[in-house]
Amino acid sequence: MYLTYKNENMNHIMVCAEFPGTTDEQANEIYAILNQRNWTRITSQDEEFNNIWYGTFNRQMLEKDCREIATRNFMEAAKKYCSEVQLTILWGANKPTSQGFTLIS
Repeated sequence: MYLTYKNENMNHIMVCAEFPGTTDEQANEIYAILNQRNWTRITSQDEEFNNIWYGTFNRQMLEKDCREIATRNFMEAAKKYCSEVQLTILWGANKPTSQGFTLIS
């Protein structure tokens, strides 16, 4: 799967999020909340990787602040349905590659 990035003047965040114990309906409600907060869910054709999210932040923000906001967004989205959220957050100040795409696997 490939992602393209339109704006180089942004902080890029990738979040791998697990919501243990949620039903499909609850997970869909969590996803809707995250979509409202401008997070984009990245999926593969076979839905093997359906827990990866992408977001951008203002270039002037510090990495620490981007990570804190991402963590808060995901925890708030899940608080109604989960007692625990497992997150892995990757941050980048530039495009991942010079060709403008990256492979997620």
